[in-house]
Amino acid sequence: MLALNAASRGPLLTDPTLSEADLAAILERAGLSLAPDQVSALLPGASIMQKLIEQVRAPLPREAEPAVMFKADQGDD
Repeated sequence: MLALNAASRGPLLTDPTLSEADLAAILERAGLSLAPDQVSALLPGASIMQKLIEQVRAPLPREAEPAVMFKADQGDD
């Protein structure tokens, strides 16, 4: 299923099955009017970006969280 932007009801870059037509629609909404050969040249890069977006949105394991310790100063001043 195609991911849709709520504001414009168009495809998002996060869709895992992005086609040239979808990428052309995304670029057009962004105000870029590119030739079909330019869109097809951008498609591999868009695919790489999709994978990066998936990695960023994936939840981190508990071990990835930093260990934080706080010790209040118990000394008398």
